[in-house]
Amino acid sequence: MKKLFLAVSAVLFSLSLTFAQEVNPEEKAKATVTEWTEKLQLTPEQQTAIYTVVLEHKKSKHALKSDTTVAAEAQVQQIEALNADLDKKVSEILTDEQKPLYV
Repeated sequence: MKKLFLAVSAVLFSLSLTFAQEVNPEEKAKATVTEWTEKLQLTPEQQTAIYTVVLEHKKSKHALKSDTTVAAEAQVQQIEALNADLDKKVSEILTDEQKPLYV
């Protein structure tokens, strides 16, 4: 009986860890903007603009990672392109004083 209880507990624990790791793109975007707001001293207008850009990026990246038909090498290249696009769009929103802190 004790072994059964331990086995069930282990399975439930591993399931809870699996579900805890599944964070949706909206939550990831909010967390990113919160972190960047502290680091870069973003204005409220910048926060809104950057949230939109980051959310689009996170959704695209999530969709790409979920697509099992894309080869691993192609996936890496597409993620690099998404990251470069994100950097370009964010840099357009930041001031000259904030840009060195973003890198």
